[in-house]
Amino acid sequence: MVQFTDKAPYIKQIVLYFQSKEYQKAYELSKEFIEEYPEQMPAHFLYAKAAFWLNDYELAKKEAQIAFNLSKGQDELTVTGILLACALYRLKEYESGMELLKLLKSKIASQEKLMKLKFIFALALNDEHAALRHLDELYEMNEAEAKALMLKLVSSN
Repeated sequence: MVQFTDKAPYIKQIVLYFQSKEYQKAYELSKEFIEEYPEQMPAHFLYAKAAFWLNDYELAKKEAQIAFNLSKGQDELTVTGILLACALYRLKEYESGMELLKLLKSKIASQEKLMKLKFIFALALNDEHAALRHLDELYEMNEAEAKALMLKLVSSN
């Protein structure tokens, strides 16, 4: 077990593992990070992210929720909230994910990212009207981004 004397080396090493797609190593070191710093948002966020990449969406949801609750400020709320929404999506908890996105609406600086997520959740909920509304809002904000999203959606079928 690697033990660092500060949280910064944990974060740096885990990020390096993510960059090299060594998700199991990121997971294991994130778990150690939480043991050393259980009240730190980054520890729970990185553990949730590693669990997500290893397809353990229940653990990702649990840890992302803890990270979200420990978040301070708009940036932290945004990244933890998006990770939590993605875990909820993978668990097919679409309504909970949509509720979270509504909560985040005022917190997320990038409204484009929020509209994309809302569009995807609305599609998952089979709410065509809402999906089209979110797509229209995305078009108003950034036409190129909306077109890229539609192209990606059409080409994946």
